[in-house]
Amino acid sequence: MSEQFKRRPPSQWGEGAALKEEILGAAARMLAESGREKELSLRAVAREVGIAAPSVYLHFKSRADLVETLRRRAYEELAAELGQARGAAIEEGPRAVLRAMARRYVTFATGNRRAYRLMYSVEWVEAPRDDAAEYPVRLVHEVWAEAVSAVPGGGNGRLDTERVALFLWASLHGMVSMAAATPYVVDQRTLTDMADQLIELALAGKH
Repeated sequence: MSEQFKRRPPSQWGEGAALKEEILGAAARMLAESGREKELSLRAVAREVGIAAPSVYLHFKSRADLVETLRRRAYEELAAELGQARGAAIEEGPRAVLRAMARRYVTFATGNRRAYRLMYSVEWVEAPRDDAAEYPVRLVHEVWAEAVSAVPGGGNGRLDTERVALFLWASLHGMVSMAAATPYVVDQRTLTDMADQLIELALAGKH
């Protein structure tokens, strides 16, 4: 028996990019609904979009390629969210910027749980080390580093921006991961308060 699916109108010349976005959108929805990356098949995605399964291969060479694209998009979205938070709070000073970014990080992580989990799933990290500088994870780190660099440092007059940025990011990730695993211990309000306290701890002694 042939596979049944809702048929999508055939793409016109030059509409390949639009179809690729539809495929990504369908995959993201399915991932959000199921929460199981391993159950995301190209055939199921094709059925959701309304195209034949072979059509997906015109845009993604494999399921791993599709999932990795979703993963990259999530990092890009997080970097954009952090950048927006930074821009909105920049007039209030560097500490306010970091607090706003920490809160936005928490909001993104708790509001996009499936995508967030996918971002940190080690099994999907396939980028060669040589390509690390081009990987979207760098976008997130750079936003943090830029915000940290605006804080006047102590001692030698400047913060070790790279390490402090990683410390903040790693600490926030640990907090939201714990909240996801133990919601009865760490609720949303507690998580937000902890994010604020983290900034103060990280910048203790800085002027």
